[in-house]
Amino acid sequence: MKIRRRGLLRSGLALPLAGAAPAAVGPSVYQRLGVPTFINAYGTLTTLGGTLMEPEVLAAMNEAAGHFVAIHDLQKRVGERLAELTGAEAGFVTAGASCAICLATCAVTVGGDVAKIRRLPDLTGSKTEIVMQKAHTGAGNPYDHNWRMIGTRIIAAETADEIRAAIGPRTAALGMVLSHNSEGHKVELAEMIAIAHKAGLPLILDAAAEIPPASNLKKFVAMGADLVAFSGGKNLRGPQCSGLLLGRKDLVAAAYANSAPNNHFARIAKVGKEEIVGLLTAVERALARDEAGERRRQEAQLARVAAGMRGVPTVKTEFITNQDYSHSPRLSIQWDEAKLGLTAGQVNDRLRAGTPSIVAADMTKFRPSWPGLGIFAGCLREGEEKVIVERVRAILSGKG
Repeated sequence: MKIRRRGLLRSGLALPLAGAAPAAVGPSVYQRLGVPTFINAYGTLTTLGGTLMEPEVLAAMNEAAGHFVAIHDLQKRVGERLAELTGAEAGFVTAGASCAICLATCAVTVGGDVAKIRRLPDLTGSKTEIVMQKAHTGAGNPYDHNWRMIGTRIIAAETADEIRAAIGPRTAALGMVLSHNSEGHKVELAEMIAIAHKAGLPLILDAAAEIPPASNLKKFVAMGADLVAFSGGKNLRGPQCSGLLLGRKDLVAAAYANSAPNNHFARIAKVGKEEIVGLLTAVERALARDEAGERRRQEAQLARVAAGMRGVPTVKTEFITNQDYSHSPRLSIQWDEAKLGLTAGQVNDRLRAGTPSIVAADMTKFRPSWPGLGIFAGCLREGEEKVIVERVRAILSGKG
């Protein structure tokens, strides 16, 4: 999977450095389609196109696209390599983190029993319940349908004692979510794992966006989480339509038995050779990345934004405290909304409508809520912070 840049140069496949925009050679594909692009000052949201892949990932996908390969063979070898990299017993590439959670629930309910697999979403004869903390269901987790889509039922509890009491003969597994969407839980991951294992049950962990740090690829399985799902299209910087499922060998095998290219219920979530190779390359790159240096660069970008806001009437800035496991540096730009006659939402709308379009965060609607306009550094290219300063200053000064 290693890519030699000299070879790419000879082959004409050399790509721009990470974070750099491709050189213009006429109208882009998005210009030809009439779909506007934008400066992403928010983050790796699926609705915003996810992430920007590194040149090595794009090159690996391009190489993978030029050959036929047996998907079962490819998934087996890539799974072995993922196990080497992460310390998990096994793993494979899925069609996103949502798919990984769906396949994990298949693994703990119908397992690899082909007769049961073919009946899905009919769970007759199988365990049907996933015990989760209340904070990780409903409004606390807008993705809890990933756990329910095969017909399973979520049993919500709050305290450790309530979780133990909720476990019964129909319990297939305990579930846990790590995300800023699901803050407020009362039982931490280590205790959830201990409760699950004492009851003889697996623990499924949704860690879709819990990178950085890339060390989380190793941490959660080392803690004892039996199946762990990651998104490939966020800060792993892999293909947007990819994900990872890592964990116990028997459960990973059962999950894969339910997945494409097998012709079963979950075939709808097909992953291609390009995504499989691309995500493996992204994992290798993430584990070798200088995360501390990258964070310093991002903090310096936001410091320049903060400096650029000085002198604008009523404006102040502050770095936002992050309460989730993974995050990029975040800056809040605040002002006297009554005096300037502008809310954070209105400023955000004007940024989106301008040229170039800028997508930032209305922090008043974020979880946890915070005042002001949020500028997140995770997806900013070098120099884009200068454009943000010019546009925000113009809007707040009544000139834009």
